[in-house]
Amino acid sequence: MPNLKEQNRQEAMKRPFSLMQIFLPSLILTLLFLVYCFYQESSGFILIFAIAVSVSIASLCAVLTRRLLFSICLAGFINLAIIIISEIKHARENMTLHSWDVIVFIKDPLIQASPFELGMGALAFVSALALLLFVYRKEQGLLKRSYCASVLTLSLLATTVSALLMPERSQTQYFWPDLHVSNFYRSLNETFEALSRKSLVLASADPILTPATNHYVCQPKSKPVHIILIHEESVMVPDIFPDLEFDRSLLDFYKSDDEAIHRLRVETYGGASWLTQFSMFTGASTHSYGSIRNFVQIFGAGKLQEAIPQVLAECGYQNIMFTPWRKTFMSMARFYESIGFSEIADSKVQGNERENERDRFFFANVLNRIDQHRAQSSQPLFLYIETMSAHWPYDEIYMPEVDVKGGGPATPAEMSEYLRRLGMVKMDDQWFRAELARRFPNERFLIFRYGDHHPVATMPLLGEFKAVYAEDTHFPIDSPAFHTFFATNGLGYTPPPLPRLDMIDVPYLGSILLQSAGLPLPELWKKRMGLMTTCQGRFWSCSDHQAILDFNRELINAHVLNED
Repeated sequence: MPNLKEQNRQEAMKRPFSLMQIFLPSLILTLLFLVYCFYQESSGFILIFAIAVSVSIASLCAVLTRRLLFSICLAGFINLAIIIISEIKHARENMTLHSWDVIVFIKDPLIQASPFELGMGALAFVSALALLLFVYRKEQGLLKRSYCASVLTLSLLATTVSALLMPERSQTQYFWPDLHVSNFYRSLNETFEALSRKSLVLASADPILTPATNHYVCQPKSKPVHIILIHEESVMVPDIFPDLEFDRSLLDFYKSDDEAIHRLRVETYGGASWLTQFSMFTGASTHSYGSIRNFVQIFGAGKLQEAIPQVLAECGYQNIMFTPWRKTFMSMARFYESIGFSEIADSKVQGNERENERDRFFFANVLNRIDQHRAQSSQPLFLYIETMSAHWPYDEIYMPEVDVKGGGPATPAEMSEYLRRLGMVKMDDQWFRAELARRFPNERFLIFRYGDHHPVATMPLLGEFKAVYAEDTHFPIDSPAFHTFFATNGLGYTPPPLPRLDMIDVPYLGSILLQSAGLPLPELWKKRMGLMTTCQGRFWSCSDHQAILDFNRELINAHVLNED
């Protein structure tokens, strides 16, 4: 009897699946995927795109194998792997899976996964492969290739049309815990673009170009000054709109010690502060990364040299960052620690209950940290501070108990609220400088400030009356939408004169910072200053664009920028 049972089992294993055994699991798997998409993949053309790509994968497999269940299982396993890996990545880095992660993983698996995750992934892969082989062997090829090809043609057409009609991807879309499937497939064109040019960075292909020596020895002529670099969130100069009514005394906030307002051109509008931060710290334009530029901090972590904090560390500085966010947000800690910050005071350390605390809150934390440092060390300090009070939303009154002027009677309500907040930014800046002078009268400080991008409240003033979000706007590179400011002020110290140019692009800001602090510039930062003069303050839009591409090649050859 045992032998008979074993014989029956072996015969059953050899029998192919019946039509019901093929159709019912196929239907269930398809419905499960559709339910997932309706709950997790937004709606409209994004939903259609996610479904159409998945159908295309299954249809292509069906054309090749003539097997329905096997094709659906293969497409399902691919999507399930994307979803699981994306969820793991988001839990760790606050970013969903991008197809470039696959390239990074292939080159160095340990960068993207722990040994435990690698082991579990290998086990899951082997299990999925075994199940697919079992299904393949048990299912007969009953489908007609002509029918499968017709479905493939229709699904590819739906993929193409939905991809063209989808709304422009939000700058922050990859940082929210949904759209795992569509996000991954949407990123494929960015990865193919980078692979086609054989580099993440747009650069000259001339291999003969050799970099200036990047052997940097920092020997300041005198004791270095403390540097306080303030990221003025959403702050621009309101006088770029001639008809805007506002308190003109507000303009004093933007002036450097030379009593001039110095204009800065950034590379993002209404959000994505990390793009401005990246260009400022590295001296590279985010446009150099093409369509993958929204992820420069993610894919640049651990692969950049001679960033401003790294240069300052060579000069003996202790580098501390003050941010209103948790340092796990967008893999912030990984990037900033990799470019030279030894300490990150995030929201947990600073104790802020909301990101947009008043600037004075963060300044008070900085003052206390300076006190602690002076009691322990004579090292010069580089303090990078992110402020947030000027950040949206502007449809609510921020700290209504503070009496500060807004806009004139004809000013749109949100712009008037934004102007109120600028008034508080100015008040807190004055308070901070007064406290620095009072509490540390024998110390020398360079206070360097810059605006990272416009607030969304300027959209109507820029002619974008129909835009709802910053991502809905389309501005040319020369638009006032990218104009902010930078300023230098000294306490117990007189900074050198600033460049006399009408506008400075953000990749030059780091060179100006080092020069303002009286520090020697590394050779490649000196070359940037030369480019600034040659290009009249422009970088990516320089009239001699080949000079910029050649410079990028030098940076790659010097291993300052990551090529992959």
